[in-house]
Amino acid sequence: MPKTKLESIVFTAITAWIMVYIMTLYNTVLAGAPFTNTVFLTALGAMWLEFVIIFLCAYFISSPLAKHFAFKIVRPGDRPIAIILAIQVFTVICQVALASILGVWHGHGFTSQFIPHYLTAYCMNFIMALPVQLFIAGPIARGLFRKIFVQNEA
Repeated sequence: MPKTKLESIVFTAITAWIMVYIMTLYNTVLAGAPFTNTVFLTALGAMWLEFVIIFLCAYFISSPLAKHFAFKIVRPGDRPIAIILAIQVFTVICQVALASILGVWHGHGFTSQFIPHYLTAYCMNFIMALPVQLFIAGPIARGLFRKIFVQNEA
């Protein structure tokens, strides 16, 4: 996986893009938009500010926190899949916490009902984000990352 700063930036960007796109689709439909072919383009057009914010949060906040907490559970010598899964789970926990603040602010503003809106958003997003990260975004991002950087090393 990423060994240099550039590789880390690229890997984070790939993962963040996939997650933001899928979660934008999910939240667009949750907000009441009919799930039709046009929602795929709508989500693609609406995701860019969130992508930048989520990428920055992932790179500077969530990734370091996720690694810190993951290595409280796993050790560097453990099987790579155990390390990857631990980091992914903690990344989702952190990212959903941060993204839900953004989502509540975008959808409701900072009102007296912020905490109930936040808890609802966190729960609704977490139940989608964890399986998406574990089974879709993570494997795709790792596969793309390997293709990009293995070809450059050869």
